Amino acid sequence: MYQNVEKSLTSKFLASILALAFAAMLALAGCANETAPADNAAGADNAAVEQSADGAKAADAEGGAAADAAESKVTVSVTMPEGASASSESAEVSIPAEGTVYDALMATGWDVQAEDSDYGKYVTSINGIANGSEGEMSGWVFTVNNEQVMEGCDVCKLADGDTVEWTFFV
Repeated sequence: MYQNVEKSLTSKFLASILALAFAAMLALAGCANETAPADNAAGADNAAVEQSADGAKAADAEGGAAADAAESKVTVSVTMPEGASASSESAEVSIPAEGTVYDALMATGWDVQAEDSDYGKYVTSINGIANGSEGEMSGWVFTVNNEQVMEGCDVCKLADGDTVEWTFFV
């Protein structure tokens, strides 16, 4: 009996350490995909041509306000765990310039549940697959352009052409 109690305590201790390490990684690191603002000095001299929502082209030859209407096209994919009731999906979405990973996920129209946390938005469920459903430590994590991001999904900004992959961690 003593060995069972010891194994249980050891298992809980290791799970707690893993959870703390994951939370620390989210808190300490920045978004690996941060980019310089689009209207920097070099870009201000060039005419910016952006695709508006209705498909019409808007030229900004003098660095004016057309950049406010700019959008970024990003690809968002979800990889479901093996045996899940929902299937893996991918979608190309448009988000406002300076949009975030969370904006892109919400733009897919998928069933997304999220909570506010000390580190920003925390996605708790995508398409019916909830954190903790495959074990105490299971949950959703994301990468941007195949790189792990240590920043909240509502803080990490995306650029045109970026790819975001949400994976269920078991």
